[in-house]
This record gives sequence, C-alpha cells and structure tokens, in this order.
Amino acid sequence: MILTWELTANIENSLIEFFRNEITASSLQLLDQNGVAKTVNVYAGRERGNWDMPLIQVYCDSKPDANRLEIGSNKRLRSFQMIIEIRTLLPGQEANLADWVEEKINNGITIYDYTPNSLNPDVPAKSIIGHGRIDFITSMPTLGYEDSDVFEQNRYRILIKVWING
Repeated sequence: MILTWELTANIENSLIEFFRNEITASSLQLLDQNGVAKTVNVYAGRERGNWDMPLIQVYCDSKPDANRLEIGSNKRLRSFQMIIEIRTLLPGQEANLADWVEEKINNGITIYDYTPNSLNPDVPAKSIIGHGRIDFITSMPTLGYEDSDVFEQNRYRILIKVWING
C-alpha cells in the first residue's frame, strides 16, 4: 500500500481548493504598497516557502478529539484543528481578509478524498467524503516584532475545528 493523502491532508486540500475557488469567483484582490491590485494566494504548510503575498496559509494544528460514538463501538467522532494564517502587505488588510475568510467558511465546506491521478499528476481525482462543519476557536491578529520582515508584519490567525459529517 502506498500511503498518499489521508484525512488530515484531505481537509487541508479541501480548504485550499475552497479558498482558491472563492477567490477566483469573487475576483478577490488586495492593494500593495504602490496601489497595485494583487490576487490573494493560498498555500498549505507550516513552513514559509517562496510565497507571494497577500496570502492565506492553511495547515493542521492537531486532532484533539476522537471520542467513541457509543459504548462498545469502534466508530469515533473526530475533529481536526486547523490553522488559517493570513498575511497581507498593508496594515488593516489582514483583519478585512480574515472577516472574508470567516464569512466564506461559516456554513462549512465539502471535504473531498483526493487520490493520485495517473493521467494527470497535477490534478488529483477526488470524491466527496462529507460536509465539514466549522467551529471557530480563536480569531485574532498576530503581533509582529518591530524589526520583523514584511512576511510577519500584517498577520492574522484563525483557529478552527472541523467536524466531518459523512
């Protein structure tokens, strides 16, 4: 068996796909320091890559709950804590983008099971796992240091819990 995308990666990828689709549908852009409109990018992972700002970053924080649904059952009610970090070029944009993110995911999102596609490796095949219900845990700006680089200056963090109803 080749281990590919498991449930945590499927939730991350479902959130990323959801945000990218919503950004495209809304033609969402933010201004840079020169007044030029820039499209909001979406990335996965904890580590900072060669990413273009403004951006939405998504990654799994933890899997805190795995309670049994009933006595004697091996079925579990599972939730996943996900972090959504927002990084913008100008002060104030991070809070505005955070409001937009919260509004978009408030009703939940579809969670997909992604599998490798041998015909087109860049576009995985997908099937619906279920509906991901979203609970907001925290939503707040992350204070940057006085001498921090632009990547850390205008940052906002949203912590959500995703419950999957299959």
